[in-house]
Amino acid sequence: MKMFEVANSSIKQVMNQLLKGSAFDSFLVRGAAISTFTKIEISGILEKNYLPEDERDPSRNYVYWSEIRPFIFSLIKGGPAPGVLKIIFSATDDEVEAMHNNASAMFLNLLYEEGNLKFTTAVGQRSFSLDRTPDDVWDKYIEQFFNKNSWSVSTLS
Repeated sequence: MKMFEVANSSIKQVMNQLLKGSAFDSFLVRGAAISTFTKIEISGILEKNYLPEDERDPSRNYVYWSEIRPFIFSLIKGGPAPGVLKIIFSATDDEVEAMHNNASAMFLNLLYEEGNLKFTTAVGQRSFSLDRTPDDVWDKYIEQFFNKNSWSVSTLS
C-alpha cells in the first residue's frame, strides 16, 4: 500500500480530468461519498436488471467511472468545492488477472478533503502471502498512470 499526495499545482488539473476528462474512465467504481450541503453515498454496484438484456455483462459487478462521472459532476457543478470527496476505484478483473495471478482486486482510493488531494493503493490477494509483488506491480502501474497524465504527485509512504 502506498499513499500519494497531489501537489497543489496539479490538484485543479487532476480534478478537471476526474470530473470532465477521461483519464479515470477505465476504472471501476466500488463506491463514492460526497459532502456538500449533505453527505451523499453512492454504491458502485451495477444494477444489471436496469440495463437492456443485450447490454448485460454477467462478469461485471461494478460501474465504470465513465458511466457515473456525469452524475457525480452534476452534484458538484456550480457550487463550492465539496468538503470531502471519496472515491474507491478498482481495476477490472481482467486487468487484475493480467497483473498478478494471486491478486483478487486492486484498488485506488481518492480522497479530496480541505483542499488536499491524496490517493492510496491497496491489493487484495486470493491466498495469504507475504510476497509484496502484487502491491509493487499495482503501485508501479499507478505511478505510471500519474506520470502519463503529467500530474505532480509525491509518495508519502
